[in-house]
Amino acid sequence: MNEELLGSLGVFQRAARSAVITSIRATVLTLFALCSSQAVQAQDFDGDGFDDLAIGNPIEDFEGSGLIDAGAVTVLYGTGLGLSAVGAQLWHLDVAGVAGTAASGDFLGAALSWGDFDNDGFDDLAVNVRGFGDQFGAVLVLYGSNAGLVAAGSQLWHQDVAGVPGVGEAGDNFGWSLSVGDFDNDGFDDLAVGSAFEDFESPSILVAGVVTILYGSATGLTATGSQLFSQNTTGIVDSAELSDLFGDSLAAGDFDGDGFDDLAIGVTGEDNFAGAVAVIYGTAAGLATAGNQLFRQSVAGLGDPAETGDAFGAALAAGNFNGDSRDDLAVGVPNEDVVAAGLNEGAVNVIYGSAAGLSTAGSQFWHQDSPGIKGIAKKDNFFGASLAAGHFAGLRTADLAIGSPKYGNDHGVVHVLRGSAGGLTSTGNQIWHQEVVDVEGVAEPNDRFGEALTVGDYDGDTRFELAVGVPGEDGAGYVNVIYGTVSGLSAADDQIWGQNSPGVPGVDEAGDSFGAWLANR
Repeated sequence: MNEELLGSLGVFQRAARSAVITSIRATVLTLFALCSSQAVQAQDFDGDGFDDLAIGNPIEDFEGSGLIDAGAVTVLYGTGLGLSAVGAQLWHLDVAGVAGTAASGDFLGAALSWGDFDNDGFDDLAVNVRGFGDQFGAVLVLYGSNAGLVAAGSQLWHQDVAGVPGVGEAGDNFGWSLSVGDFDNDGFDDLAVGSAFEDFESPSILVAGVVTILYGSATGLTATGSQLFSQNTTGIVDSAELSDLFGDSLAAGDFDGDGFDDLAIGVTGEDNFAGAVAVIYGTAAGLATAGNQLFRQSVAGLGDPAETGDAFGAALAAGNFNGDSRDDLAVGVPNEDVVAAGLNEGAVNVIYGSAAGLSTAGSQFWHQDSPGIKGIAKKDNFFGASLAAGHFAGLRTADLAIGSPKYGNDHGVVHVLRGSAGGLTSTGNQIWHQEVVDVEGVAEPNDRFGEALTVGDYDGDTRFELAVGVPGEDGAGYVNVIYGTVSGLSAADDQIWGQNSPGVPGVDEAGDSFGAWLANR
């Protein structure tokens, strides 16, 4: 993502913290901290058995109303033949019946997640409205139906809504990151909302970050029983410090196999941006501090020493990579130096689940110079800037897709590691980019293939597909979709989608960022 775009996002506007933010802003630009994380569950808004795809375009302009950077989300629906433009939708805050009112600088669609918040069998969509209220931030929730997503019953959540903990302040960025899990195992999905730039007033700690939990119910998300976690929450490991960015990334998974989803929280600014990941475990009463963990690369068994600027935790993905009864956690370290100091080639740590929760036993450390991995670790590749877990061959073990969006003059590539009974393996690993035969599009500088990733079974054959955001493609942005087969991902039925694709609503314009964010779990 370029500096002009992040500058326009306005996430660092408060003059009182200008010195701190100058450093953070430069770091976030480098670390691709806006990456998504996702688990491997359905994204089926119309309940027809075919997953659907939500695509964020947060700098979309509305020429008719003169709104600049208002943002929008496109939804493509799955069919027996894969994704289709038939019935495609364009959502924003000026759609009739949608909660809220669009404004310039809303940047709607800069984070997306889905879940069935009312347990009616139709998945629902949570959409970040990053610029809401001078970067207070908000989250729009659209509910699913047999007709797909509908405006009826939509909600707009922020910290000034009654019952939501915290106070809305300029620059907090409520909704900076989103993830969904059933933390209390009551059948209703719950929403975790990161506010990575939240300040603490007493004592004053700038950009410490918090995470809010909204719980599902028969009527959808509710503030009843909502929670607020930070590193100053009693019982949470460590303590809040300047520019920790607690909540920079999120991922939900059942790491201890007890039936309650747990929450992994990226703390990218921890230890001078070496980074850390906090893990809070689910219970019948929701997320609870008992047994919470904090992982750093300096923890024994994680394969590499923690270093300033590594950004351990900038991207997260939960998936069952070894086929046991517990989810595992992939942690992106996009600024990791592999060959020599200062090269930022990038890496991924994998921490495996156990009956006691995540454990460093058997953990793995992957990079582009790992034995058997295709590609070569090079300066500023940022391997691990985005992650997605999916069952691409329909097997019990999940595979891991790893984005390296700066690879090759910002052309970008995506690596796929296969799951196995022993965990992720380099055997049969793949590397995807737009020069691979049958992959639609042409690799060009600044395409940033792989800046966003998500998965879904768009054709209903039990094998997952990989959606790849290419937000720099032709200056407007596109999404490649690579389909799963019995042997894994194959380019044979590859699709490419943009706002100039027949039937896709909206207008393809230079400067858009279609595909910069994809709906994640």
